[in-house]
Amino acid sequence: MCFVRGAVVSLQVAILLVFILAIAIALAGYLYSTFYASLQYTYIALTQAYVYPAGSGAEAKICFSVGGSGSLSIIAVELDGRQAEWVKTYVRGAEVDVVKAGDVGYVKAFFPGVSVAPGWMPVGRVVTKQGFSFFFTPAIEQGGGRCPGE
Repeated sequence: MCFVRGAVVSLQVAILLVFILAIAIALAGYLYSTFYASLQYTYIALTQAYVYPAGSGAEAKICFSVGGSGSLSIIAVELDGRQAEWVKTYVRGAEVDVVKAGDVGYVKAFFPGVSVAPGWMPVGRVVTKQGFSFFFTPAIEQGGGRCPGE
């Protein structure tokens, strides 16, 4: 009788340890994936934006600062729903394809056939290869303003 009672207690302890171990493994997996995801998050803060007449259209200059960790590729710029003919990204005065965390620079985009007039309040959007969109409202300024990192 005493032997059966000890076996039941041992079995209960073993089952309890299995549940505790399963919970610990699930918690470790959750914490690892959350930590790993936080290391991969990258964002662009659009600090200033300008639109000015250039040639037969308008040119936009968007100042940015990259935060988080990892990198992003800027592939398109839109202004009031129109997509730019070309987009160039600059970091510390050099043209780049990928911006990394900690970079400060600017994006230039050309919009053919767009006329710039005082009082116009366009809304723009910067689109990344990773699928993120960042919105901006540019100031109308002759020749464009200056960005940090220029």
